[in-house]
Amino acid sequence: MAEAGAAGNYKFRDFLKHRTRLASEEVDRLVIEITERVWKKIDCTACANCCREVSPTLSESEVERLAARLGMSSPEFAAQYLTRADGAADNPWMMRERPCPFLKDNRCTVYEQRPANCRDYPYLHKPDFTARTLSMIGRLSECPIVFEVWEELKRATGFRRGRPD
Repeated sequence: MAEAGAAGNYKFRDFLKHRTRLASEEVDRLVIEITERVWKKIDCTACANCCREVSPTLSESEVERLAARLGMSSPEFAAQYLTRADGAADNPWMMRERPCPFLKDNRCTVYEQRPANCRDYPYLHKPDFTARTLSMIGRLSECPIVFEVWEELKRATGFRRGRPD
C-alpha cells in the first residue's frame, strides 16, 4: 500500500514541509499522540520487518554489552556479526547480516541489550518529524506502525489527495 501511494506520500511530505499552518512542534505533538494510539493496536512480533530489513549501527559500548551477553570478547563479536559503518563516529559498527542474526521466531533474543538504533526504531518519538519525512517515507513499506501513523497524520492535518481541506 505504501508503494501504491508513493506519489501522494511525496505530496504529503511537501505539504508538511511547506504548506501546513502547523508549527514543527505541533506536528511532533500530533505524531506522538497518533503513535501512542497506533502502537497499542499493532503487535511488532507479528511483523519484525525492522529486524529483517534494517541494519542498525552500534557504538563501542553496545558492542561490548552484546558481546558480554553472548559470552564473547568484543573483537570476536565484531568479527562474527559486524562490519565497519562508513563515516559513523558515534556508531562505528553495523550489523553485517539481514535479517538480524538475533531474530528468532519474530523476537529479539538480545532484547534487553539491543542497540539504541533498535530501541528507538522507527524514530517516531524523535523531535523534528517534519525534517525527517523523507526517511519516514522510506519506512512506510517497512513498518506498519509508520504507515498507520503517516495515514492518520494525513487526516489529522487536513491533507486530502495532495490538497489540504
